[in-house]
Amino acid sequence: MVDDASWERALHGLAGELGMPVDGGVESGALAYARELHAAIDDLPDEAGDAPDPAGARSDDEYNAFLAVYDEPRTTESSGTLDGVSIAIKDNIAVRGLTMTCGSTDLSYVPSFDATVVERLLDEGARVVGKANMDAFAFGPAGEWSEFGRVHNPVAPGRVPGGTSSGSGVAAAAGLVDAALGTDTGGSVRVPAACCGLVGVKPSHHLVSRYGVVGNMPSTDTVGPLAPDVETATRVLDAIAGPDPRDPASVRPDAGPIAHSLGAFDSIRVGVVESTFDLVDDPVADAMAGVADALRGTEGITVTPVPVEIPETVEYAYSLMYGAEYAWLVEQSFATRGDGPRADPEWLRAFASPPFNTHVAERVLPGALVDRLTDGRSYAAARREAADFTDHLTEQFEHVDVLLTSTLRTLPPEYGAIQSAEDGLKYSLCKPFSLTGLPAVSVPAATVEGLPVGAQVIAPMFEDGRALQCARAIERVTEGGDA
Repeated sequence: MVDDASWERALHGLAGELGMPVDGGVESGALAYARELHAAIDDLPDEAGDAPDPAGARSDDEYNAFLAVYDEPRTTESSGTLDGVSIAIKDNIAVRGLTMTCGSTDLSYVPSFDATVVERLLDEGARVVGKANMDAFAFGPAGEWSEFGRVHNPVAPGRVPGGTSSGSGVAAAAGLVDAALGTDTGGSVRVPAACCGLVGVKPSHHLVSRYGVVGNMPSTDTVGPLAPDVETATRVLDAIAGPDPRDPASVRPDAGPIAHSLGAFDSIRVGVVESTFDLVDDPVADAMAGVADALRGTEGITVTPVPVEIPETVEYAYSLMYGAEYAWLVEQSFATRGDGPRADPEWLRAFASPPFNTHVAERVLPGALVDRLTDGRSYAAARREAADFTDHLTEQFEHVDVLLTSTLRTLPPEYGAIQSAEDGLKYSLCKPFSLTGLPAVSVPAATVEGLPVGAQVIAPMFEDGRALQCARAIERVTEGGDA
């Protein structure tokens, strides 16, 4: 029971933070209605389901790709567009009965429900194998920060598998599953795809429901597939995309299945972001030049340079927004306030006191501190910078259909090479494009010194099919060959 003095102190403290006056009339009226609201909401039934007994067991695969797995893959339908397709689910996505850890050894939560994306996979006949390992609380980006141990890259031993969806990428690359789901906030699907020689899709923001997904940065969070080829990745994306009343922000243009458009283009105008060649290592730049040349020789495809510049301030904007938004989520027990996915009482209890490690703290605190000390002004400035960059890209789409860059700035690094947030910014080319909300696909483009190189294709908002069309064209003309 909260006493009267506590209510009054809380009201005056809140009013002071918000710069709102509290005279006698406001005080008495606000306190009376606040108590009425509290009593009414507190009497609502708790919708949280009973926690089920954990299903399955801890995996012992040689790559440490999986955490909890079912004794037998879970399936609910015997037909559908994904009939028989085996899929791994990143461990920050709720799967009923399988323990969720978010890559932290101190978190053990067994959801009583499936995330919307899992429901949709099962409805299409997919076979859910289990939960994939990940960098703790989706803070990467190398794939080295799971508290359950290092995840091993099956196609490039000794090199990082990429993060934060490291287990998802490795499970698909090693053939343990046909496809996997990851989450991509600033590259966490595209980076492991590039490191493991896979296709990785970051959908348009809001194309896929985030209900049942542990948030990271709500303004850019997405859920997307990793798969060995564009066709499989597209089928998985089709299955999970679309509006969901439990995530009111989710939408889908009425354009039909994306898979139908893969081979349906008459022409694609590809804009090569040549300014990024100065941001990447020479082997990656040479490989991307080879991709552009191969596309130039393909009927129906034109390739031209575009004057896109990536200001350094865009990457700083990402870091500030990331820290600020994550701090807000923590303060709210990972409930997204406003127009975002629903948070059930069960969810709020599970994430009331997350067990963060020092790596998470190092990533979050700088941006969160600046946001707090500037009373949100720096966050507003960062959002404006992101909007300006989005406008810059949108202008280019008046002349080209897609933009082309590399996914990473380097070949997959050796273990231990990525230690800080600054290292992470120098490692990939994903974060600036994440801020725009535009769809982006990483597709294998070449092999250099036995290591995979990924090409990144960016398309206009909700033109995910066009990005995948271009990715399919790259897949055909390069066949992942040596550069």
